[in-house]
Amino acid sequence: MELYQGEAVRKTDNVKINYIMRQLTDNQFDEFKSFQHKIVAGLEDQVTLQPLTDEEIQYVLAEGGILIGVYVEEQLVAARALLFPGDDDENLGRDLGLSYEEQMKVVHQEISLVDSDYRGNGLQQTMAKVIMQELKFTNPFFEHVCCTVSPGNLPSMRDKFKQEMVVVEVKNKYGNMPRYIFYKPLKQKLFVDKDSYIFVRTDKTDRQKDFMAAGYVGVGISRTELGVWLAMARLKESV
Repeated sequence: MELYQGEAVRKTDNVKINYIMRQLTDNQFDEFKSFQHKIVAGLEDQVTLQPLTDEEIQYVLAEGGILIGVYVEEQLVAARALLFPGDDDENLGRDLGLSYEEQMKVVHQEISLVDSDYRGNGLQQTMAKVIMQELKFTNPFFEHVCCTVSPGNLPSMRDKFKQEMVVVEVKNKYGNMPRYIFYKPLKQKLFVDKDSYIFVRTDKTDRQKDFMAAGYVGVGISRTELGVWLAMARLKESV
């Protein structure tokens, strides 16, 4: 099913080309799996990205989520996935202390992949807007969106912050690797107290945990000569 059309510049020849964004079906299982393997294999630090397992891909394609792909001349060049965790042990609503009823309303933002030849075109953000709109129209039941991101994966962190998600927890996941847990309510807006900003380096996770225990959340990321910093602030009820 076609969801969106747009233009992107291909890096290898600097040519502007048209692309089509589609929702994938179980017929694209092998195609997506091969594309995911290609992207992960090309990463400098593979621990910063947790790929979907075969079982997760099959589950998403069997209506346990939404998987979209960007095609240029019928070639897959980008993809993004949502997963509905239900009562699975990995439901991030458990990490956030949500009730069982609210856990059933959680959706996970899973992997986002872009071919290196098409990076810099904002495809990650465009896919985020399209897939979240598709979720809103087809599955209005969900109320919470969550995801995990490695503190070393700056592009993914920026992607989440642009969607107005916030970091609410720092936990070890996927074989004891540190991960930020991002969260956003789907039916209300979060307001940041701009007078409460502090900055903590991303490698100081224990310090971040202390501030989160005191009511702070992560709201942005910045890089300076002294390192990469997580901007933290308190939330408030209204503007």
